[in-house]
Amino acid sequence: MNEGPRLIGEISIRLFVRHGDQQMAMDFYENVFGARVVGRPYLHNGALIAAEMRMGASVIMIVGANPKRDADASLGGPRSVHAIGATPVMLDIHVDDVDRVMHHATSEGGHVRNAVEELDNGDRVGVLTDPFGHLWVVKSRRKHLAA
Repeated sequence: MNEGPRLIGEISIRLFVRHGDQQMAMDFYENVFGARVVGRPYLHNGALIAAEMRMGASVIMIVGANPKRDADASLGGPRSVHAIGATPVMLDIHVDDVDRVMHHATSEGGHVRNAVEELDNGDRVGVLTDPFGHLWVVKSRRKHLAA
């Protein structure tokens, strides 16, 4: 049986923000989610264009969208969420205290889309829109239910 190709590395997600918002996005993710820059940021003519950040076991690349692509959809993507007007993606993040993280995120410019609630499986979950238009499903495990 052919098993097909095997993943040999980690998967990295690229979050596109409006050109020029890269540092603000990096600061938000560091302050709210504890993300840390890994490696050296990507520069072009001395200006920050992108940086890789580690959030727990995951790597997220924060990238400034090309202003020409943001302005003209016929050029194709990727484009920032602000240029599109919505996002088709939700990012799940597991944290130690969803209530604290959601509160802190709103004080840093995020907006609550769905208030924190406890699910039947014991998770506490809320949905946050960050200042850059990305949706985050913020979760923490409160208790383990009997099987």
